[in-house]
Amino acid sequence: MRSSFLGLETSKRALLTQSLAMQTTGHNVANASTAGYTRQRVNLSATRPQEAVGMQSSTAVGQIGTGVQADSITRIRENYLDTQYRRENQGLGYWSVRNSHLESIQAILNEPSDDGIRGVVDDFWNSWEVLNRDPTLLSARVDVIAKATNMADTFKQVDESLTSLEGDIDSSITAKVTSINTMLTNIAQLNDYIRKAESLGANANDYRDQRDLLLDQLSSIVNIEYAETPEGDFTLNVAGTAAVTNNEAVTLTTAIATGATSGELAGYVQAKADINQIRNELNALVQTMVNGEVTVTLENGYTTSQAMTANNAVTLEDGSVIPAGTIIPAGSVITSAVEFTVNGINGLHSLGYGTSDPATNGIPFFTTSDGSTTFNMSNVRLNPVIASDTSKVAASGKYETVDGTNQTIKGNSDIAYAITTLRDKSFAYSTNITNLTSGTIDDYFRAVTSQLGTTADNALRNMNNQQELVDAAGTRRSQVSGVSLDEEMTDILKFQHAYNAAARHMTTVDEMLDRVINQMGLVGR
Repeated sequence: MRSSFLGLETSKRALLTQSLAMQTTGHNVANASTAGYTRQRVNLSATRPQEAVGMQSSTAVGQIGTGVQADSITRIRENYLDTQYRRENQGLGYWSVRNSHLESIQAILNEPSDDGIRGVVDDFWNSWEVLNRDPTLLSARVDVIAKATNMADTFKQVDESLTSLEGDIDSSITAKVTSINTMLTNIAQLNDYIRKAESLGANANDYRDQRDLLLDQLSSIVNIEYAETPEGDFTLNVAGTAAVTNNEAVTLTTAIATGATSGELAGYVQAKADINQIRNELNALVQTMVNGEVTVTLENGYTTSQAMTANNAVTLEDGSVIPAGTIIPAGSVITSAVEFTVNGINGLHSLGYGTSDPATNGIPFFTTSDGSTTFNMSNVRLNPVIASDTSKVAASGKYETVDGTNQTIKGNSDIAYAITTLRDKSFAYSTNITNLTSGTIDDYFRAVTSQLGTTADNALRNMNNQQELVDAAGTRRSQVSGVSLDEEMTDILKFQHAYNAAARHMTTVDEMLDRVINQMGLVGR
């Protein structure tokens, strides 16, 4: 026959199990606002029933229930949703960083505005137009020098700002890699805790929550791949590199950024590429403006300072005609329109004459600060010879010989006018820098800023789209794993009533036993 104390054991199991369920529910409520927490559930099952006692088949009722037991405490979590969230989070990290730095590049260029590159270049061309109207005006010469200096300084400032931005990116990469290594160490340590806890049959739910939160944070920084076997072996790859194996973590270096395909690290690498692209485009603009090959026409005739070759047949002052491609002697006065191929502002300015006597020519308008033959934003500067002497600004294209001395015709502005025409001249550009193969300096810069703006708009749109995907994945995951206070309050009431009923059942059984033990069998004493 079954034991008279079976009821007490059944009640005890109910009390302990319902108490555990209430504690787990309380744990859920306490962590309702904890980042990365997953709600937990106690899995209950009926304990093994008690069989009827007998050598043979008994007529007694068998399979007597013995109560309830807690099999496990598990997390309500979907691995698929975790994978989806982290995949989208990687994309968000990439586009957020790239969008931020493209906005910084746009702020550096400061376009459209009167103080940006386009504004100072326009001021430079305008100063030459003023000089063209009156080449003897000292204030006009001073203004040309000032505007040229301002333009060179603006280019240098833009280059320095881009360099500073690159430095900030390098610092950010270093900080992110340091953060990654800290996370990897913590993940390896949590792996050890999880393996030890679960090897004893426990559920390391809170440790797993902490590890999942670290994986979420890590996915924002860099692309990751991870796997866990049923035996508990855990591996984690970061940017294609094995980073964690169980409780062992590898210390990564900043070189890992080059292998990142998504996440913030990939965004930083691409941001550096964006900076390099815009720098190359602007360096090409400077080189083209200063030294780019271009064809110019001197309408009012020109006095050659050296042996030169024109692109067209020209008529000299003595009536002789020099065929195209034939050398024109130095000192020749050309009375017809003449077309020359020159190397940008420097080549054209070198053809002109300043106001000093005797007439001087061959002075380049811009030089490099480092002695290089290639001009870029960082090294372009106004020729110090011109900066210190306004008479060296070559506006005239003619000189006359007086008492054996070549004296500039100071009222002539052929060269100043020709320089103003460069504003509307079409230059050739390298196709591997921008999509624009030819066009004016203004066209080129407009193409550069337009391309930058399009890229920035695309980055912003992708960032917003990615944010929506992350939010959607996070919402779906929260619906499955998040703590609902309404649901938890319902469970508390359910477990409380079950606990109270079990306690009442134990009291009843206790009274029954007291009747049997202490109050029965008193007759005959």
